[in-house]
Amino acid sequence: MGAGKAHRNWGVPGDVSPDARATNSVGDLQRRVSGRAGAVSPARRGAFEALRLVEERRAYSHIALRQVLNRLGADRRDSALATEIVQGTLRWQQWLDEQINAKSRIPITRLDAVVRVTLRMAVYQLYKLRHCAPHAVVHDAVELVKGTQPRAASYVNGVLRTLERQQETPPQPRAAESWEDPGNPEELARRTSHPTWMVERWWSWLGPEATIALCQSNNEPPPLALRVNLWRSSVAEVMESVREAGGEGRPSPVIPGVLRVSGVDVSRLSTFQSGACSVQDESATLAAWTLQPEPGGEVLDLCAAPGGKSAHLAEWMKGTGRVTAVDIHPHKIPLIEQTARRLGLPNVHPVCADGRDAPSLGIFDAALVDAPCSGLGVLRRRPELKWRRRPEDIQDLVKLQGELLAAAARAVRPDGILVYATCTVCEAENDGVVEDFLAGPEGADFDLEDPAALWPDPLGQMTFSTRFGRQILPFHFGGDGFYYARLRRKPSGAQRGIRRD
Repeated sequence: MGAGKAHRNWGVPGDVSPDARATNSVGDLQRRVSGRAGAVSPARRGAFEALRLVEERRAYSHIALRQVLNRLGADRRDSALATEIVQGTLRWQQWLDEQINAKSRIPITRLDAVVRVTLRMAVYQLYKLRHCAPHAVVHDAVELVKGTQPRAASYVNGVLRTLERQQETPPQPRAAESWEDPGNPEELARRTSHPTWMVERWWSWLGPEATIALCQSNNEPPPLALRVNLWRSSVAEVMESVREAGGEGRPSPVIPGVLRVSGVDVSRLSTFQSGACSVQDESATLAAWTLQPEPGGEVLDLCAAPGGKSAHLAEWMKGTGRVTAVDIHPHKIPLIEQTARRLGLPNVHPVCADGRDAPSLGIFDAALVDAPCSGLGVLRRRPELKWRRRPEDIQDLVKLQGELLAAAARAVRPDGILVYATCTVCEAENDGVVEDFLAGPEGADFDLEDPAALWPDPLGQMTFSTRFGRQILPFHFGGDGFYYARLRRKPSGAQRGIRRD
């Protein structure tokens, strides 16, 4: 896997794949929102409360939404609209702040969090959800503020009425080839609502064309994928259960055993409850394809919670052998246990430990290091990370990632496999970590192998080879941004783990 040119062909398509766009339409949901006096629509109430948790308590948006919507007892349609408002508001936050600041006498950074959240979500609906009646949007925003900041109600009403009259529209994601060249990363960051430092790094590493496509795809809702537990079920069985529940599903065109679905509450599927399938992004499923553990083997999975990849590895091994699923957080161990129990996998063994102590856990045939990372490959799912990550975070993450990789390497037997994976689009956290590992004492015992040689055929052409691994971008085939590097310990390599009897 050669270095190639700095601005190689990063797999930018002529158009962003329609499969990378959300398949759930919210047009009919938006018509459910009413402007009844004294009432706030359930969807807006849920979105408001979730955004407050994100803003005030630094909650993750998907967790905040789940908690709020469950508490409110929101139905599927209100839940879908609330999710669209929350995700869209966070994706376009920087751009929304610009619009608000242009019409407000008070900078948005000086506003109370309640007012800030209310204005952002209202402006997002006015400009991006055109089926939402403007009078209903403004009415509900004022009512929401009245509940906690009554003196700010007239201010919110005035700002929103002014913006409503303008009827401006934010920049729309379009195909890279038809999108006017922004000319520089600063302008691209402004147009697509990304931090400038983030876009500058991508621009320097990926080049302008791929960076434009990446920023566009980051503002698209992600698809929903189900990984079928082929050890216990079939694609046909899971697809039928999706259709019986009123949803739509079709097999992934790139990864066997995966369905792309829409219009269904997965948690209520009979096949989900029985362990026939799991929610997992298509890119994430490639961890097992890259490691390819043998049935009956000993496998180590570091940073394993909530257990999706551990489960896939255990399924790959047909329920035999042992997957030692390690996580440092005690409260996450039950998540791994629950996942394994639902899927009927007796070979998943959760362990609460620091991954940097991996050699004390034994000698393994294969190890997966699914390292903690900046998450820049999953901004579609966790858009709040755009505004939480700082350049200085990367250095701390790289140090931890390197320590985890070196520790896992010491626990791999001669001729064993070591896979390093992240869900980020960051050269320092990906190739940079592997490069440092190979230059260190543990790396001298390992040789690189191309992960794509083991992947389903279409992915070799859709993704690209970096200096030390494979980088996936969201616009390649619709999966999240992931990185994989595969290494094999030399048969004569010195292994340092503790052998288990």
